[in-house]
Amino acid sequence: MNSKKRKLSSILAMDVVSYSSKMADDDEGTLKLLEERKVIIEKHINDHGGRIFNTAGDAFMIDFSSPVDAVKAAIKIQKEIFQLNEGLGKEKQLEFRVGINTGDVIIEGDNLFGDGVNVAARLEAIAPPSRICISEQVYSMISENIDAELFDRGLQKLKNIKKPIKVYFIETIKGSDVAKKYKINSGQGNSRNLLISLGAIGVVAATMFFFLFLNKSEIDLNLNTIVVLPINTTSSDDAQVSLAAGLTQDISTSLSRSSKKLNVIKLTSTSDDLEKIAAKSEARYIITGDLRSAASSLRVSVNLIDAETMKTAWSENFDRKSDIENIFQLQDDIVSNVIDALVGSGAILAKEVAKAATVAGSQSMDAYACVNFARNFFTNITPDGFFKSLECLGRSVKEDPEYKEAWQYYGYVLAWSYSLFKTNSIDILSSALNATEKAIRLDPNYAEAHATKTEIEFYYKNFDEMIKAGNKAIEIAPNDAKVLGRISYLFALSGWGCHSSKELKEEYKIDNEACYRLKKGHELAEAADKLDPYKTVVFDNFGRAPLYQDSKNWEKLLAVMEEQPVDFMWWHHYMGTASHHLGKKENAQKYFDRVKELLGGKNTLEALKNEAKIWHEMTVIEEMMPVYLEYGLK
Repeated sequence: MNSKKRKLSSILAMDVVSYSSKMADDDEGTLKLLEERKVIIEKHINDHGGRIFNTAGDAFMIDFSSPVDAVKAAIKIQKEIFQLNEGLGKEKQLEFRVGINTGDVIIEGDNLFGDGVNVAARLEAIAPPSRICISEQVYSMISENIDAELFDRGLQKLKNIKKPIKVYFIETIKGSDVAKKYKINSGQGNSRNLLISLGAIGVVAATMFFFLFLNKSEIDLNLNTIVVLPINTTSSDDAQVSLAAGLTQDISTSLSRSSKKLNVIKLTSTSDDLEKIAAKSEARYIITGDLRSAASSLRVSVNLIDAETMKTAWSENFDRKSDIENIFQLQDDIVSNVIDALVGSGAILAKEVAKAATVAGSQSMDAYACVNFARNFFTNITPDGFFKSLECLGRSVKEDPEYKEAWQYYGYVLAWSYSLFKTNSIDILSSALNATEKAIRLDPNYAEAHATKTEIEFYYKNFDEMIKAGNKAIEIAPNDAKVLGRISYLFALSGWGCHSSKELKEEYKIDNEACYRLKKGHELAEAADKLDPYKTVVFDNFGRAPLYQDSKNWEKLLAVMEEQPVDFMWWHHYMGTASHHLGKKENAQKYFDRVKELLGGKNTLEALKNEAKIWHEMTVIEEMMPVYLEYGLK
C-alpha cells in the first residue's frame, strides 16, 4: 500500500479582519475591495514563488518552498495594503491578518493538509491586524535574513493544537509602538505539582480582595470590571500548562463569586495590548501573572494593573514549598487574615467576600487535575475528551465527596452525554441531576451548578423548572457572562418554533410560553455580550441564533455565528443555513459536509432528527428538510 505523499512546506494563511461585519454593512463594496486586494496579494505571491492552494471567501492558504520567501511576500503584502488603507476612509479599508508556519504537510492533488497547515491557520487567528505571526520553526530560519522587527510573544495555546507553540510577530508598520504594547513578561519555570495551585489561588485571590476593598466604606462602582489575563508559563509540559490555566480560572472564579457588583472577564488569549483591553472591556483593573518552579518550590507572581494609568498598582511574589499541608495551611491563614482585615475596616462587602473566599476546594491533587481537564473539555469537545472527563470525574467525587466543583462538572458532562453522544437514557439524566443537586447542597449559591440544573431540566422538557433554575443562577451571578451565556442558549432553544404553524406546534408540543423563552434567551445573550466584549463565552451566540433563524434574518445569523467559531454540529448547521439562504452555496456545502461528518456520515437525516428531538428543534428539521437533501444529507 502506497503511503500518502508528504513534503516540508512553509504555509502562509491570511484573511480579512472583521470580514463578516463589513459584508453585512456593504457586501458588494466589500467584495469589490477584496478583488482589488487580491491583485496585490497574487502579485507578491507569484514574485516569491508561492502557490495559492485553497481559498474560502476572504481567506487564502498559500504554499511556499522557503520560509524566507513566505515572510518576504507577507511583509510586502501587508505594507502595500497598509499604505493603500491610509489614503482611504475607514469604510473602504481592508486589513489582513497573516500566520506562517513551516512543517510537514500531506499532498492530496492540488491541496495540502496536516498540522503544518493547521498551525499556520491558528497563528493567523491570533495575529494583530496588519501584522504577521510566525512559529518558532519559521523564526529560526528567517531571523538573520529578514530586515524587520521581530518580537517574542512567548508560548501560545492555539485552538485544537495539542501543545503550546512559541510565537513571534513581525512589525510591518514603520514608526508603530505596537512592540511596546504587545510585550509580555515571560515566566521562567513551572510548578511540579498541580495541587500547588490551590494554595496559590488562596494567596492571589485573597490579596486581590485585600487590595480592592480594604479601608473602603463602600464599593467604588468604577471597580466593577476586572480582566484576568492568562497566567503565563513557558513550559510545554501538559501538567504545567493545565496548572497555569487552572490558576487563571480559579482567580477569576474567586473574584466573580466575591460580589454581584463585580464583572470579571477571563481571557484565554488575546492579541490586544493592555490599553486596548482596558478600553474594550471598560476595565478598572487588569490582573497578570506567571508561574515559576524550582525543585520542590513554587513562585506565583501576580500584578494588578491600574487600567486608567497603565501603571502597576500592586505586585507581589509568593514563594512556597509544594507540600500539601503547608499549601492548605497557608491558604487558610492568608484568607483568614484578609477577611479579618475586611471585617475590621467596615467594608460593606466583607460578609460576601468572606463567604466566597472560605469555600473549600479539594484535598486531592487528582480531583483538582480532573476538574481542570473538564474545564478545558468544554472549549474543545471531543469524544475522547468526553469519556476521559466522565471517568476521572466519577473517581473524583468518590475520592473527595465534598468537592463541589467535581460534582458540578460530573453532572454537566453526564448531561452532555445524553445530548451529544446519544446516550439517550433517562437514567443518565437522573444521575446528572443527582450530581448537580449534590453540588448545590454543598453550596446553595453555586451559580454554575444552578446553570447545569437548568440544562438538565431542559432535556427533561420541564420548562417551568428550567426557568426556575435559570433565574436562580442569574440571581446569584447577574454579572457572570459565562452563566448568562449558558442560560441564554437553553432558554432560546426551548422556545424554538414559537412562530410555527398551529399544526406543527401541536405535533411537536410547543407550548404557549415558547416565544417568551426565545425572547428571554436573546436578551440574556445580548447581556452576556455587553459584560464580555471579548466574547469569551461560546454559547451565548446560540442564544441569539434561534431567534435569527426563526425570523429568517440570515445576515445576522451568519454574523453572530462567525463571531465565535466552534467545531460543533449545530454551529455548522447555522453557518450552512445562513450561507444557503444568502446564496453562498459553495460555503453552505462545506458546512453541511461537516454536519454529516460530525453525525457519523451514515443515515445522516435520522441522526439529525434524533439530535433535533433532544434539542427541541424538530420544527427546524421539518423546515430544513429540502435544504438538507439539496446538500446531500441523506
